[in-house]
Amino acid sequence: MSRFLIRLLLGAVMMFCAHVCVAQSIDNVVNQQLQRNPHEKIYIHYDKNSYVTGDTVWFKAYLFTGSERSRAGKNFYMELLDENGKVLSRLTAPIFESTASGNMVLPTDTTVHAIYCRAYTEVMLKDDRDFIYMKQLPVLNIAKQPQVNSISAPVIHFLPEGGDWVNGLPCLMAFKVTDANGMPVKANGIIKSAGNTITDFATTHDGMGAFTMLAQPNQAYTATWKDAGGTEHTAALPAAKPNGISLHIADVAAGKKFLIFRSKDAAEADKQLTLIAHNNGKIAYMVKIDLSGAEMSSGIIPVKDMPSGILNITVFNKNLIPVAERITFVNNHNYSFNVDTGFISISKQSRGLTELKLANKDSIRSNYSVSVTDADIDNPSPDQDNIISHLLLTGDLRGKIVDPYYYFNNTTPDAAKNLDLVMLTHGWRKYNWSADTTGKLTDTIPTHRFLSISGKVSGITANGFKPGTYATIFVEAPDKSSVMLPLQVSENAAFFRDGLIFYGDAKLYFKFQDKNLASNKVKLTVDNGLVKSYTYPFVKPAPDTAAATEGPPLALSKRVQDYMLQLKNTRQLNEVQIKGAAVSQQKKVDKEYTSGVFKDGISTNLLVGNDPRATNYGSLFQYLQGKIPGLRISNPLGNEPSVSWRNDGVAFFLNNFAVPAEDIRNTPMMEVDYVKVYDPSMGGAFGAFGGVISVYTKRGKGFVYNDKNNKMLPLAGYTLVKDFYSPDYATAVTVTGKPDLRTTLFWEPNIILDNEKHEYLIKFYNNDVTRKFRVVIEGMNFDGKLVHLEKAL
Repeated sequence: MSRFLIRLLLGAVMMFCAHVCVAQSIDNVVNQQLQRNPHEKIYIHYDKNSYVTGDTVWFKAYLFTGSERSRAGKNFYMELLDENGKVLSRLTAPIFESTASGNMVLPTDTTVHAIYCRAYTEVMLKDDRDFIYMKQLPVLNIAKQPQVNSISAPVIHFLPEGGDWVNGLPCLMAFKVTDANGMPVKANGIIKSAGNTITDFATTHDGMGAFTMLAQPNQAYTATWKDAGGTEHTAALPAAKPNGISLHIADVAAGKKFLIFRSKDAAEADKQLTLIAHNNGKIAYMVKIDLSGAEMSSGIIPVKDMPSGILNITVFNKNLIPVAERITFVNNHNYSFNVDTGFISISKQSRGLTELKLANKDSIRSNYSVSVTDADIDNPSPDQDNIISHLLLTGDLRGKIVDPYYYFNNTTPDAAKNLDLVMLTHGWRKYNWSADTTGKLTDTIPTHRFLSISGKVSGITANGFKPGTYATIFVEAPDKSSVMLPLQVSENAAFFRDGLIFYGDAKLYFKFQDKNLASNKVKLTVDNGLVKSYTYPFVKPAPDTAAATEGPPLALSKRVQDYMLQLKNTRQLNEVQIKGAAVSQQKKVDKEYTSGVFKDGISTNLLVGNDPRATNYGSLFQYLQGKIPGLRISNPLGNEPSVSWRNDGVAFFLNNFAVPAEDIRNTPMMEVDYVKVYDPSMGGAFGAFGGVISVYTKRGKGFVYNDKNNKMLPLAGYTLVKDFYSPDYATAVTVTGKPDLRTTLFWEPNIILDNEKHEYLIKFYNNDVTRKFRVVIEGMNFDGKLVHLEKAL
């Protein structure tokens, strides 16, 4: 049962009891719940499909709400767990342009053959926990081979369309047969009642099937069936209700045809119905249905202009109680965009250079991740879950779906029918209004903008603080970037500031601005606003393919064994010594100052510290006037400067920390060293659609408080970012005879193309053994369109 429907029911009952149902229409109720409870989902692109002990897992996460880019969450959490649910490592990262990226290293001494990846945001923790991202990552281990799973009896589930099986009403009864790992099982059988055969049934695709039945009063129904091995089983069908509503959905040329039936003795409230179809957090279709003089009604939901994805159809009675629900898939093939790839040079020689070109002529900003691996040891099913199938299908459903990209890669009528079986079985819901099966959710989960500084002052006064009491904090990150921020201390001695982005454990210094308040007697408690741990029980997900659960594994190849032993001895290749080309002054400054989402990227960069005329300006805003086309600045020397781009406000960062415009205005020009200006296409990720101006000061390069009147506390930031190691053999000198055995040859999680940059060069050197490359390109654009390309070279 979905959390949305639970809250919808409770809201409807409250309104009914308060006699305000007339004033509050059903469409308003649904719209309010859809807006209040965005269902956020995560897809993760990994650099490869399986790993070895000691390997590095490189990833990029894409976040969606419905079929649109998610703007809800700001902090991303990822955990690697063993088979018992023990957290082996944990990562936090800022969500930038609805994405997050990073890496995690697997232990070298682990004896397990599977690692489980769990990922979530604060928004997801407040939603239905069944949709928390979970995936099994296969891990090859030389020390121990996995045991063959013991054989257990398959299980069959019967699932009436619409949620209820009602006596005397036609019903499409869907079913699915799975083994202990949730993998599909072929089956066939018959339905009996009172010793008589009513109908037969058989699976038609991946353990799923459906048949029609008309339940009769005072009858019990039993299925007798055989699995693929010929073993016979029996199972009872769910009991039919004496009266109620039945819903059927069918695909027709004009859209989705619905048929609604009611019992002859249906309650009066069940004769006045409202059918609502919603997707993407919006009502797409609504119709009133009067069954007071009829027992059946039908209609067609037009879908040609809808976005592709799952369409939720719910029938409410007169009392706003949901009485039937069905989900169906709309595939208008409007979910993707085109990306061109060209081959400049391909070399499969030892340490040879390969260059590929990624191009998009569209002006809409797009964000990609690209991996290149050894295809001989990284060769998954072409229909496995990817960014398209996950964000449009599997990310919204419960249960294991085998080879979900088949439903998008195959355009035959059979594939469409099979996809509807997925809707009937994996998305089936039956109402249980007696209990909230999703469990209690705490209101203590924070929802701040990125990192925050939330603290409490004690030890100095027992009478609280006067209004207008200010303190100054100084935060120094591990990369020596730093920022000073004024904070107002409330009367109850609390202070708060969010919008910070830094990596690693920073040092926080605190000092009152009022000299009469003794800072040296202060006791501080400070929190960074991140969720500290995942509180729900560990639920082991099913493996991705049947091969992962059938029989003993193949012997590890010598290629894989050599790679595992090399990783055990060293985490990085040490056989090359890079002599890089000369780096420009701007790149040196950029590397010294920036981190995280501000590192590299597409921006206009200004070396203000190298401009001898810069100190002649009264403020940075005055300095920027006329330098950036489209940037509008007014009152540059005043107390309230105004900066906009395309009529939207600009966001400001000082030494990688979010600050108001006044903080930039009050920064002396002699302190400003470097400025990065991002156009409005970058601003959406920060909630400022007018762009971003990031300023770096000379004091930001390590200035610290060191007098006795300042209090220092550690403040944890996001997990440190590690650069992907890729040797440049054109400028390298081999110093040892160790072979290059890398299995991931190229990984770049943050490729941005827009109206200013239409191409990206993918450049990598081969290792010493790979003779076939697997290239995977995934991404999305600002319109929420997706791309998945996979090539074998």
